[in-house]
Amino acid sequence: MTPKQNALYALMEEQGYSYACIQATMAIVGLERAALDDLILFIEDENPSENEVIERVSELCVGH
Repeated sequence: MTPKQNALYALMEEQGYSYACIQATMAIVGLERAALDDLILFIEDENPSENEVIERVSELCVGH
């Protein structure tokens, strides 16, 4: 994994998201640097629920 992917993964684990949510997010976001940055900031700033993270990931997918 890249450093950004590692950072997002660790942050999601730290926040207590389920393994399924983390794995799905990592698989969908992949190597998209902008999406990784967006999600890291979103999770750090907003402390979103799993549903909110899933919504944000889907929004990022629609944009591409």
